[in-house]
Amino acid sequence: DGFNWLARLAHLGAGACLADDMGLGKTIQALAILVRRAQDGPQLVVAPTSVVGNWLVEARRFAPTLNLLTLDTPDRPALLAGLGKRDVLVTSYGLLQREAEPLAEITFATLVLDEAQAIKNHRTQRAVAAHGLNARFRLATTGTPIENHLGELWSLFELLNPDLLGSRGHFDKTFARPIEGAGDDAARQTLRQLVRPFILRRTKAEVLDDLPPRTEMVLSVPLGPDEAAFYEALRQRAAAAATAAAGDPQAILNVLAEITRLRRAACHPSLVTPEAPAEGSKLARFRELIETLRDGDHRALVFSQFVDHLTLARGVLDDMGVSYQYLDGSTPAPARRQRVEAFQAGESEVFLISLRA
Repeated sequence: DGFNWLARLAHLGAGACLADDMGLGKTIQALAILVRRAQDGPQLVVAPTSVVGNWLVEARRFAPTLNLLTLDTPDRPALLAGLGKRDVLVTSYGLLQREAEPLAEITFATLVLDEAQAIKNHRTQRAVAAHGLNARFRLATTGTPIENHLGELWSLFELLNPDLLGSRGHFDKTFARPIEGAGDDAARQTLRQLVRPFILRRTKAEVLDDLPPRTEMVLSVPLGPDEAAFYEALRQRAAAAATAAAGDPQAILNVLAEITRLRRAACHPSLVTPEAPAEGSKLARFRELIETLRDGDHRALVFSQFVDHLTLARGVLDDMGVSYQYLDGSTPAPARRQRVEAFQAGESEVFLISLRA
């Protein structure tokens, strides 16, 4: 159904936003439309650096008739000049930004923007570079078309279907302010009707019968007495600082910094105070969980927003003699691919991954 919907919009010359939940096959559907349009000319896929490698792997597996290319070559002008039918150029948002001018000179049959929330701020250089690309069909894939405010939806649709939502000023006046500020249901319904033909979103719940079974367990880990006292002291300090800074336009930045400090303290006190005890309640629970998983011959992906929290987890795994792979934002792209493939091949029991990466 998703492929047919994409093919229909491509035939009509309209842009599309595929906004399915994570894990429902947005990449496969995008690859299918790239195969469909392979004879119409060169095509371009722009994705975060961390998933460029995954695109290459998935394309080789599911779309072997496509000729996948990257900008990782010393002679980029020759590469771009030679693009033709069945060629799909896969690049990162960072390289798009740096090579914006030569890429803008090419007319692509299809443009795919993966994780398209990357261009949610239309003022950023990457968004400007994306808007400058020429493509006969534009596809954005994102599980989060709106993360913070409606302006992000405008930026996305201004690329997919320019002028559909009017200028930014018109959009703010007609939709953003009435909906976000006043809860105007009529404006919300009008906006929904405008974008509905061009956005497809399916949740896991909608297609549950087609998915393998999954068991989800939420493990709440209470702080120990010392950790709880430490956290409460930080909380009181943060509240006092916020009260003292009331009326200061810069106070919101201080509040956000205090919230981040509290979140880090809830992970482990040493992330705020280095001299804190080595193992907190969450790491102790992590150790128990890993032992349980090992006993059942299971493997695990372990995510954290804080890289130094993953460092503490690495210490636990080293102490237990558990084999693991590790990936954060500093891991080079080739190494990322190698570590993912190693884990998929069963070489490690645990994969520690930074959420940002």
